[in-house]
Amino acid sequence: MFYRKQTLAVLLVLISVSFFGTLGMAAWMFPQNYDWRYRVISNLLSPRDNPRHYWLPACGIILTAVLMLPFVGYLHRNLKIASPRGARVSAGALTAGIAALICACLVVPQHVHDVLGARRLHEFIARSAAGLIAIGMLAACWCAWKGSKNNLLQRRMFWTWSFVTLLPLTGIFLSESLLILTRLRPAWAMPIRSALRHSVFWHLGFWEWLGSAAIFVFLCAAVLLTPSRTTQTRAISEEGDRENPERPDYRTAHSERSQRTSLQPL
Repeated sequence: MFYRKQTLAVLLVLISVSFFGTLGMAAWMFPQNYDWRYRVISNLLSPRDNPRHYWLPACGIILTAVLMLPFVGYLHRNLKIASPRGARVSAGALTAGIAALICACLVVPQHVHDVLGARRLHEFIARSAAGLIAIGMLAACWCAWKGSKNNLLQRRMFWTWSFVTLLPLTGIFLSESLLILTRLRPAWAMPIRSALRHSVFWHLGFWEWLGSAAIFVFLCAAVLLTPSRTTQTRAISEEGDRENPERPDYRTAHSERSQRTSLQPL
């Protein structure tokens, strides 16, 4: 039931409402001016920064994570025909990332008290969730690439997944690299910060929101661009026929196709 495209389309609508809807409401009711280009999502979940409504985005993200679970099974079911190992890696990483995302919402950002002896436990869990989900998406891109070579999956799904996966990862990598560079080379800190101070590409919040939108587009492409089971079965059968041309059923089918072609009027 959960693997039907109609059901998954309904889940996509619910995900858009539970994630972007609740975060949008929390940003609108934020005590200060919330600019998504410069502020991280964790500010909305912080009891210090959003004392009255921090629970709203936390509940919305937890519901979103639960609604994402059927997509993990759907992706594993459709990607294992191209690469069973890659499909298992993708499913495992996505499941672990979703579990970490739920934990990040339960462990709210703390600025005064330590949680389990760690001051920034929420940030660690949140970044772990993002990293695991990114690994799952990269493994899915690998499966889509192998499937497109054998005509088992659409090539445009591979390009769509690659674009929405690599673009945020590249931006986050460059942003974090510049931040580390300013700490290792203090003499370069002022020129870099002065040059990028007014740029959204310098701020992690911009890449967090872009990455969230990229995950949603990734799931949409999985539903819209994944071929039906009938198409995949036919492609697998044709691939097996090409690899084993001596099979009797292949020779019979090839002979029938040749006869139909010869009988067609020129």
